[in-house]
This record gives sequence, C-alpha cells and structure tokens, in this order.
Amino acid sequence: MFWIMVLVLFSTASFAQNDLETYILMTKMQPLSAPAPKREALYQLGLRAFYDSQVSGKGNINCNSCHALTGYTGDTLPLGLGEGAQGLAMNRHQDQGLVLARHSPAIYNIGTDGISSFFWDGRVQKHPKGGWWTPEEGLNGPTPELKEIAETLDSLLSVQALFPMASPEEMLGQGSTLSRVEAWDGIMNRLLNGRLGGSYQRFLKEAYPGVTKFNIGHIANAIAELERHHFVANNTLWDQYLRGKKEVLTERMKRGAVVFMSKAACTNCHFGPHLSSFGFQNVGVPQIGPGVSKGDDLGLAEFTKASTHAYRFRVTPLRNIALTAPYMHSGAFATLWEVIDHYDRPAQSLQSFVWDPKHPRYREDLILDQRPETNAERIKTLAHNLPRNLGLSQDDKTDLFCFLAVALTDQKLQGDLLTKGIVHEISDCSPRITN
Repeated sequence: MFWIMVLVLFSTASFAQNDLETYILMTKMQPLSAPAPKREALYQLGLRAFYDSQVSGKGNINCNSCHALTGYTGDTLPLGLGEGAQGLAMNRHQDQGLVLARHSPAIYNIGTDGISSFFWDGRVQKHPKGGWWTPEEGLNGPTPELKEIAETLDSLLSVQALFPMASPEEMLGQGSTLSRVEAWDGIMNRLLNGRLGGSYQRFLKEAYPGVTKFNIGHIANAIAELERHHFVANNTLWDQYLRGKKEVLTERMKRGAVVFMSKAACTNCHFGPHLSSFGFQNVGVPQIGPGVSKGDDLGLAEFTKASTHAYRFRVTPLRNIALTAPYMHSGAFATLWEVIDHYDRPAQSLQSFVWDPKHPRYREDLILDQRPETNAERIKTLAHNLPRNLGLSQDDKTDLFCFLAVALTDQKLQGDLLTKGIVHEISDCSPRITN
C-alpha cells in the first residue's frame, strides 16, 4: 500500500510538471530579461530628479510621492492623489490634494524590453509613422514641431516621464494654466538656476558629454534611467523556473500556473516575458471616484476618441502583483482574491459589486458608479476573449492564487508576503487569506 501511495503521488507530480511544460511551449513563455546596462552618470542624474520636488510646479510633490519603494512602487491607495496630498505609501492621505481619476500603477520592470504603451489609456505609444504618439501634438510623428525635445528623448519610458510633471492635477499645481511646454521650461529653469543648479549642471554635463544646451528631454531620459534600474523585479520563482531551475516551484504553484495558462484563460491577455500584451481590454471593472468625466472613465477611448475603444484599459504586467494592491484602473479590488473572483464571472461581479465610499485616507467620498446604463455598456462591450463563466473550483482558485502571489513575487520581497499576511507559508500559499 505504501508503494502504491508513493507511485500515485509521483505520478500526480509528474502530470503537473508535464502539463506545465506543455503549456509553456504552447504559450512560448520566457523569463524576464535584465534591463540594458546602467549608464551611471545618467542614473545619478535621475536619482536626484526622481526625488526632487523642484520638478513640480509648487515644489510640494515628486515622482517618489506616488511611486515609493515602501509602497511597492505605488501609493497603496485605490485612486492616486495629486499635489497637495501628504505622506508616502501607507501614510499617504488627501489633505489638500485632488483625487485623481485613476489608480497609480506599480512601476516594476518598466524599463525592460517589450513595453509598447504607457498609462491606463495608452496615451503614450510609438507613432505608426515614426516618432512618438502622445497628448502633446508638438512631440508627435516623424516631423515634430518640438523637434529639439522629441529627438532628445531616447525611449518610450522617457516620453512617459514628461507628462505627470506637466499635469495640473498631478504635479504642476491645481489651477495652473501653463501649457505643457511652459511647464517643462519652468522645470528646467528651476533645476538649472535654483538652489541645486550647480549640481544639476554638473550631472547633466557628466551624463551628456559635449552637450551645451539642455531641455526637459534630458531630465526625462534621466528619470527613465533611474526607473529602469531602481525598480527591477526579474528574479521570481517563475523566472528561475523558466531559466531551468525546475525544483523551485511547488506542486501547488505548478498547478496554479497550469490553471493560469489553461482553464482561467489568463494568457489571452497576460503573456510574454512581462505577462502582459500591453494591449487594451474591457474586463468589466467597477468604476469608483471622479472618473475622467462625470463619474465615468472610457479608458483608451478617452485618448483615441474611438467609440469602439470604450472601457478598454491597459493590460497590467504581473511581477510582484500580490504586493501592489489595490487593483485595476480604479483600484476597486482590494485583494488578489477579489480579482480572481471577478474574472470567474465578470458580468455578475460588476453588477453585484459593493463599495464603501468612505475611506480613511480621503477627505471626500469615492462614489461607485451604479448607473444601470453605464454598467450595461461595460457588459455589452466586454472583451471578446474574456470568458464569461470560467467555473473555477475553490482548488483552482487557491492554486491560481499561489502562482500569482508567490511564484510571481521577486525573491528579495518574498518575506513581505509573510509579514503582510498575504500567505501563511511560502511553500504552500494556504489556507486562503482575506485581508
């Protein structure tokens, strides 16, 4: 009897392993590569700019305010808070800041290859005819009006870095009427001629030998270089497994990976090294807060103005996903369990979603959009490749959670899964924990 039990256990383990290898081949899964080699002088310049409030219009907010390492590169809030807010991560609260329309996304691995869009609505992409495609017309296309800045920018990540600094709600300052170009010129004037002007001029010259005239593109490149190397998370158990260390995943994690790639259909959108297509999908997310206009948010359609793009939002990459709650463009889901339950039956989840508008770190209520007509439109336009009823068992969900929570968390942060109570045991990921 003992040998029969051993044989059964061995066979079960082999089936999980074999299934996983089959799905890895089918989906062409690859580990996440390291970013390009660090340009030290540019990194050091970015290190100063990322943490310097001189990049804001009122000198009271910087990039770290919303993307602190202590908040796992986010602010731990459902919806971001603009200038006038106070504190970092779990201590960030509204004070005099505006509630922003969307959740502040985590920024792990945003400087590695394969990312084709930025922001929830994709408003920063590469232009199909060459150059950039952004909300600032002067930067766009193969022959941009703002040629000097556009040609200085060396990556899509650099382009992304420009826009929070020039947003009145985010960093420029509430009520500002400055154009983006005026805002960027003001930043350069403060950095080059302000209290740290000598330091910035020295670091700029070290980062850009031979350049004598600097513009906001040079600072954006530096911030991007900082982000490229400061927020790397490519040493997860999943990456190790894909690099050949087959022993690092437990059986539950392997089963969860199989559920991820098969029954749960996650790889319809979450594929490639980042586990994201970086495309745009409507997955029926509840809308809370002010939205972009009138309590609603049309996502990609807010940028493209195409009605067929309504309610589509950028597909999120998944490294360190267990530590970067809350989730989705509106921050509506507080835990990974809620996300998994939502995907099991998205339409029913949207219609039955319950939200408490009171939040201890906001001074105003975050209202849930419960209008039947907008929810009906969200359901009507759900992504075609989004299953409507997965029928996941509780074991399926637990296995999937284990894969997402533990196998996709970088090794240096695994201990935080325990201290935050997300799992009780790293090796097993069970029992189910609800925060």
